[in-house]
Amino acid sequence: MYYLKCGYCAEHSPLKSEYITFCDHCSKKFPFNYADWKVQHPNSTFAAYEMEIGVPEAKYEAIMKKRRRQGFDLRKKTALITSIVVLIACSTLGAYYGPALVKMFQEPAVPVTMLNTDNWRTFRGNMLQIQTPLSLSPVSVKDQPNMRLKAFKGGSTGEGLVIRMDEVVYLADNYIGLELASKEAANQLSREEGVSQFTYTEKPVIILGQQAILQHGSYIYKQSSPIEFNSLVAVKGGTRVQLLVTHRGNDETGRKIAEKVMGSARLN
Repeated sequence: MYYLKCGYCAEHSPLKSEYITFCDHCSKKFPFNYADWKVQHPNSTFAAYEMEIGVPEAKYEAIMKKRRRQGFDLRKKTALITSIVVLIACSTLGAYYGPALVKMFQEPAVPVTMLNTDNWRTFRGNMLQIQTPLSLSPVSVKDQPNMRLKAFKGGSTGEGLVIRMDEVVYLADNYIGLELASKEAANQLSREEGVSQFTYTEKPVIILGQQAILQHGSYIYKQSSPIEFNSLVAVKGGTRVQLLVTHRGNDETGRKIAEKVMGSARLN
């Protein structure tokens, strides 16, 4: 097999027959194809054209091997330069901001001062009242068919702590089961946008003689942030209430606050 080098893109196309006229790579016409050569060599053959103009397969393979080696060497050099630049950048940032970065990751996401219950306040919902370090404000939620919704929320992911209370009134039911209501609340949380690897355990608790279910679990938010949550679910007739506290995973301060908030819950 012989190959014809293109005068425009410098790539090689296989000379499969005497009718090869255009480059396989750039589609431009070869400046000196077999028909042009034949005019100057009327008594010669295509085989003679191949030997005179074409590149033998062995030489073509050597050219391609050299090109691949040069490309590999270039990629290695690029990777090495990139690694050096990143290393220098990280070293520079570490020298200037290293202590601050280490401190940021070692400190709990929730300020320890938030554990001081002297600054806590009482929040009263229709069914449940709690003691909370955060002010809870109404959240805009849309009613669903046969369901009237009301929600209150305090804090944000930026503060490391979110406390939320959701109340659902089932208009078509005068009574709903506690276990079914708790599973529904957990399913709703697991289906929220950005939530994955959702897992939890639950146990029954008694709040002033009334049954409720306490859930504790974790999930990954937006494939990057580990989150822990505590959820308290209670029902009264056709109404369900859920108290939800979320904080960064492995945050001891967040865990203690969640426990205190859950322990302060009282059914009206």
